Amino acid sequence: MNDIPAKFRKAPFPYFGGKSKIAGEVWARLGKPTQYVEPFCGSAAMLLANPEPCSLEVVNDMNFYIANFWRCIKYQPDAVYVEQDYPVSHVDLDARHVWLTNPDRVSELRRKLADAEWPGDARIAGWWVWGQCCWISSGWCEKETAARVDYGVESRIPHISNAGMGVQSKVPHISDAGMGVRDWFQFLSSRLERARITHGDWTRCLNSHYGDANGGTAFFFDPPYLNYESLYQSGANMPVAKAVEQWCRDNGAGHRIALCGFKGDYDLPGWEQLDWSRGWRCYGGNKTTELECIWFSPDCLHPNDEEQLDLLEVCK
Repeated sequence: MNDIPAKFRKAPFPYFGGKSKIAGEVWARLGKPTQYVEPFCGSAAMLLANPEPCSLEVVNDMNFYIANFWRCIKYQPDAVYVEQDYPVSHVDLDARHVWLTNPDRVSELRRKLADAEWPGDARIAGWWVWGQCCWISSGWCEKETAARVDYGVESRIPHISNAGMGVQSKVPHISDAGMGVRDWFQFLSSRLERARITHGDWTRCLNSHYGDANGGTAFFFDPPYLNYESLYQSGANMPVAKAVEQWCRDNGAGHRIALCGFKGDYDLPGWEQLDWSRGWRCYGGNKTTELECIWFSPDCLHPNDEEQLDLLEVCK
């Protein structure tokens, strides 16, 4: 794995809120656990950045397109490669958006994803990642659509402002490592070979008892941020971020836990608070760029721990 260039040890699509920039600091504090759990995996940036994959890795995402993509990359990377290999096209971006968000197709995908061993739908995965790299800003496959949009009025012009993003960027096509998109997918498939990929509510991958206290199990939480992200509900109308905070309070002892948010989102006495800068604007503004923060439970490693210093060196 260390022979693979860093630019390929990441998701092949752009993803708002990814934590790859701060991954080294996170793993330096999580250390070398035997078990790793990530209930909001998104682009899986933290999982892919782990310098030493754990013996048990469980990742989950509420977004069924994301969960299906990672399932397919794990089980059938070549099929996904074939489906995503398509030119950037305005009219096809509209057409595929409608096809992917058809209510009957969405319902069937959700039903099949309930089976944690189902290998996924390669066409949906390939078309979704193609569109994720074409689409500008939010809205890609976010709402079910029964009919074609009014072309020219509601249609979204594809991303054309630079050399491309993700699978459409020049990185996998002009590579000093001689790697292309197919190789990229094959590498990711190999990396995910032992990962358990689930879909649904964030608590689904927390239902089993994870033993090995004293740092044996690490949890990385990156829930929708309070007041800034769309919130899905948990329990009695409690924002998911607050539900996660409560879980961290109740289960922090003996585990290494990282919880992401903006400054002031959480009150966790005794936890280390690491402030960091995203370094780039989002949604046309930069007011939140300097608000990023990660809280680490007391059982995480500390700056002077020998294991942390070693991991910081590896993650550079």
